[in-house]
Amino acid sequence: MAPETPTPAAVGRALVDEALGFSRGEELVVASWTHTLPWASACVAEARRLGGRATLLLEDEATFWRSVEVAPATRVWAGIPTGVRAALREADALVYFAGPADRPRLHGLPAAQQAPFHGMSDAWMTLCHRLNVRGVRCLLGYASDAQGERWRVPGVLWRSQMVRAVVDSDPEAMATTGATVARSLTRGREVRVTAPNGTDVTLRLGKSPPTIDHGRVERRGRNPRRHALTVPGGTVVMALDERSAVGTAIADRPSFLPSGRVDGGQWDLERGRLREFWYTSGGDGFAREFSAAPRGREVVGLLGIGLNHAVPAGLPQAEDAPAGTVTLAIGGNTAYGGTNACRFLSWITLGEATVAVDGTPLVDRGELV
Repeated sequence: MAPETPTPAAVGRALVDEALGFSRGEELVVASWTHTLPWASACVAEARRLGGRATLLLEDEATFWRSVEVAPATRVWAGIPTGVRAALREADALVYFAGPADRPRLHGLPAAQQAPFHGMSDAWMTLCHRLNVRGVRCLLGYASDAQGERWRVPGVLWRSQMVRAVVDSDPEAMATTGATVARSLTRGREVRVTAPNGTDVTLRLGKSPPTIDHGRVERRGRNPRRHALTVPGGTVVMALDERSAVGTAIADRPSFLPSGRVDGGQWDLERGRLREFWYTSGGDGFAREFSAAPRGREVVGLLGIGLNHAVPAGLPQAEDAPAGTVTLAIGGNTAYGGTNACRFLSWITLGEATVAVDGTPLVDRGELV
């Protein structure tokens, strides 16, 4: 018998108590859409249970689409309102659920109408950094029926798996494992990634320290770079020597990109650049987005190692987090200490790869060593 999906209250405890470490006397802001209201309301209740104060900000889906119809110049009203920014200045923590639920409809708007909504999720997290507010972006906001249909994933199953991953993630275990992985990468110089499907890539590590996402936000003042994170998460990500990657990487899991779902990706790499690519499905969308991206789009700049045993393989929007998963990314990497400021980012993931750092195994056929 399949385990029951955890209640919204359990999600609220995981986000507010575990991920944010919310304390008595603190102020929480919860930003939600209609489709995420049960979990957002649970976060408000959890903050109050812990002895804090909470404010719920709600964007109504129907009103959003009505606004697009009656006020088509979306640049005038899109973005984070001034009053909300003022509220965050007085807050200690934020839980953010992305929307709208009908993201395919959003991506189908004319370019001028949809452009103001690009990067909104990142804008909330950037504001957390700027205002010194602990922030959590919950991926449940993406797990709608409409988006699931676009990515060929049943919405009910997606949400169930996502909720289970949020509740069952173990920040303490991921912190311990993440520190071990980061130490190996920090001390190493060269990494080789191989897999039974023909993957064989060699690359050199950059000089910036790895970023560990262990599912718990750092307290104020300890590490400004980790004031905001995504849940469920669980990764170690490191910027690469951007001239080094060479070989062939073949994905054995799908990637869920802004352009759509892609399967069976193969990247041929040379001197740190993506020279050729193929996909068994979804490649046309990737090719259009890649060709339209600015300079730096082809640079192989990031290596990720998954830490989270609670995230199932191929979970959309968290496909890099399952323990032992290896992710290679092209495009911008300045957020992780690299030098490529390109705004384009794309990736492929391998679930059965072996990773050796200077010849010493770090991941063995998809299992963390």
